[in-house]
Amino acid sequence: MRVGIHTGEVIEDKGDFFGTVVNRAARIAASAAPGEIRLSDATRMLLWRSAGYAFADPVEVPLKGLSGMHKTFRLESRAES
Repeated sequence: MRVGIHTGEVIEDKGDFFGTVVNRAARIAASAAPGEIRLSDATRMLLWRSAGYAFADPVEVPLKGLSGMHKTFRLESRAES
């Protein structure tokens, strides 16, 4: 399993979600290795002060259908509550 997470506003219609945020999250997931959770920089910035989250060094990757290079981070750990 691969997980990609991006933060932003989505378009919802009858329980389906659309938009650039959804597309970017899917592209980030596609760039992840098996068993990885990868986050966009926008998402990491929202979590970086939260206790228990650790991130690997950033990796710049191209994301299919999106111009330029995009910084992603691998989620390293989450402390047990």
